[in-house]
Amino acid sequence: MSGGCIQMDQTDKENEKSLLEWAMLVCPESPRKRVKEWITSGRFYLNGEVVIRASQKMPDPEGALTLGKPDSATASWVHRRRINPKVTVLYLDADLAIIDKGAGLLSVPVEGLNAKSALDILGEYLNNSRGEATRRRLFGSPASVRPLPVHRLDQYTSGLLCIALNQDARYSLIDQLRRHELLREYNAIVDGTCHEESGTWRHFLKLDRDKYRQQLHEKQVPESVQAVTHFTMEKLFERNRVSRLRIRLETGLKHQIRIQAAAAGLPLIGDRLYHKGTATAMKRKGATLPYGFRRQALHACLIGLKHPATAKELRFESKMPLDMATLEGRLE
Repeated sequence: MSGGCIQMDQTDKENEKSLLEWAMLVCPESPRKRVKEWITSGRFYLNGEVVIRASQKMPDPEGALTLGKPDSATASWVHRRRINPKVTVLYLDADLAIIDKGAGLLSVPVEGLNAKSALDILGEYLNNSRGEATRRRLFGSPASVRPLPVHRLDQYTSGLLCIALNQDARYSLIDQLRRHELLREYNAIVDGTCHEESGTWRHFLKLDRDKYRQQLHEKQVPESVQAVTHFTMEKLFERNRVSRLRIRLETGLKHQIRIQAAAAGLPLIGDRLYHKGTATAMKRKGATLPYGFRRQALHACLIGLKHPATAKELRFESKMPLDMATLEGRLE
């Protein structure tokens, strides 16, 4: 039997199940059809060896059956790999990718804009003609892979982005988003002194007619959606009356952090839409932007999720980018 030899007594024989049944226990949240496909494509390992017959009978493998080779068949993908000046892969397997996106890059393609997105760049990298062996190893087939969006970051927000690599994984990850189980935290540098150690912003947001800018309401109005954001005060730059906040999203609407921070009297430094000082400076030719910072000072620094196939808890972090670290240096 491929996958190692297991000694069986009479009790073992009575408790035998098929490889597919045991694999379903390893991946309880995945559809049976999907798990069977993973088996036949060589993604399950028993005692470190590939097993590919879904109907194969065996006693309880007691932890020896794994999705992916023990100690990871894709270990090299768990480390940072820069695939573009603005895209670094932190994690990649057959179900999802976690990337670190640079400011200025679109998260996903936008209709009418002839500009590459992080989704495009990852897709081109995975489907490179030289990557057939990698695709076979990661996905069980040399066929092309289609990255799918789970959530977005504004173009000029940097940081961590989760991308699904099949529809089942996408459904699972979006469900985590809807249930507020997908953890997303941000570093934000805001104009103003935050007088609370921590708190929560609750508003109702409604996109304007052009679907570009949010309108904020204290009470629900037609077509508005509730936005909930939690914040913690991390550091005060007293001389400049600037604060650094750690922000955790409960909901995740377009421009949510930016407009709620501005409504609290703490607009993000560099925000060209919701920071009145920056918006005014942008209208004056040759005007200097506050602190010389050219984008909103917002960085997605942490993502936590359950793996869509195994339900294993995963957590990824990203350090403060150079431009925000330099801004902090100026403020100090």
